Amino acid sequence: MKVQEIVNPEVYCALPSDTVASVAQQMKRHNIGFVPICEKDKLVGVITDRDITLECVATGLDPKQIQVGHLMTSKPVTVNSDIDLKDCAEIMAREQIRRLPVVNHEGKLIGVISLGDLACAFQDDRLVADTLRRISTPVRGAVKPAAEAA
Repeated sequence: MKVQEIVNPEVYCALPSDTVASVAQQMKRHNIGFVPICEKDKLVGVITDRDITLECVATGLDPKQIQVGHLMTSKPVTVNSDIDLKDCAEIMAREQIRRLPVVNHEGKLIGVISLGDLACAFQDDRLVADTLRRISTPVRGAVKPAAEAA
């Protein structure tokens, strides 16, 4: 099965010039935690609710003043719609990401595919469980919880 068979084409996109506050409001309105950042249908970055929390709010930046272009992940990992779902799952696991923008060969955003989409599409629960485990395994410089640090 290919990504094009299950990709969600209904995607809210933001502009790099949009404020973090306005994008956060759209996240709430659409009940999403991931927003592609586009210019003229071309994907230029992504921002997540976690980015907003950790890189804007927690550092004391004003979400009404800062533009998402300053916080977005530039050059995000993407997949083409003709890739096999198992290869897509491998990319998600390797890169430890739960959502992937799907682009055509010109870089135009087609939609987004999520770990949840894969879970619904796969017949093999072990593949989904392995992908989730690999995404969730800490490999970055994780901070110990306060209880452990004491």
